[in-house]
Amino acid sequence: MNRAALMERMYRSDMALVGIFFVAMWVVLLYTLFQVNGIAPDRATRAIATITALLVGIFASGALVAVAIHLRKRREDIYSEDCKNAGI
Repeated sequence: MNRAALMERMYRSDMALVGIFFVAMWVVLLYTLFQVNGIAPDRATRAIATITALLVGIFASGALVAVAIHLRKRREDIYSEDCKNAGI
């Protein structure tokens, strides 16, 4: 396998992981939110829990998007160093 193909494979693998983390994060957040809403004593507590979950989700999603953008912009630098360290 040539170096460019290996770098592309590593990039696609990392992007898939970013996507998996994104989906898993939202699944966990929504599951937790529904569980908390099920035991919350009043509407105010449910509203606070919902707003907090949305804020956490938005900021964490932004961080994952930033990682994806960083990987795309610096693809050559990041993966060529990995290839060099692997002796390829």
